[in-house]
Amino acid sequence: MRYSCIYCPRDFSNPGGLATHQPYCKLNPTRIQKINSPLAHAKKGTPAWNKGQRGDPRYAKSEETKAKLRISSTGKARTPELELERRRKITEKAKLNNGGYRQGSGRGKKGWYKGIFCDSSWELAYVIWCLEHNKQIERNTQKFEYFYDNKRRNYIPDFIVDGKIIEVKGYKTEQWIQKVSQCPIEIEVMYKEELTPILEYVIITYGRNFISLYGSVTERPKVAALKADDSKGSVGSNPTASAIANKEQYVK
Repeated sequence: MRYSCIYCPRDFSNPGGLATHQPYCKLNPTRIQKINSPLAHAKKGTPAWNKGQRGDPRYAKSEETKAKLRISSTGKARTPELELERRRKITEKAKLNNGGYRQGSGRGKKGWYKGIFCDSSWELAYVIWCLEHNKQIERNTQKFEYFYDNKRRNYIPDFIVDGKIIEVKGYKTEQWIQKVSQCPIEIEVMYKEELTPILEYVIITYGRNFISLYGSVTERPKVAALKADDSKGSVGSNPTASAIANKEQYVK
């Protein structure tokens, strides 16, 4: 939107520019006369106020100021107490945000397929199989805490398929075993044995180079938010909550 002066052909991209110009427009019959300071441009070409003052003790920094500047350049706080508080805040922030699923992490070949981000060719094959067999699949986003090597970590399973939590995993590690054993929900794990017929289906249908099905790297995911219906208090409205309830019933 452009804003035009009512007195001259000039126009502006914002109302502020128009408001600044219009009262002083030369074609405005009631224009306000600008009164410039008599010192305007008088100092043009004169040397700077501090030219030649290098080393003058009147402008020297005190040792206290120099010490503060040295500390600030290191990124540390001014006092040991403030430094401890700074480190504590960083640690708490790291514990809160670190861990769990990071889009694009890992060693597999990654990309988007029909709005779902896949971290490996195995995940891509599984997503293709689900979509072509009328399975409701979406990326899981809820994280769960677990402890490994005396540290608190986060774990986010891969997918939610027809209300079930699914993890696509080709191999087992000690850390992976700890993730599953400490997770509060029932997880169905797709190991190599379960994925083999799915991979064969996708290879027969699309060829061995099925990773070429990945879409543009800028394609955005269409992942539904995993939020319980607080107004109804219904567990069934959240697939992850339903899985937790199912596990509790299974344990009983």
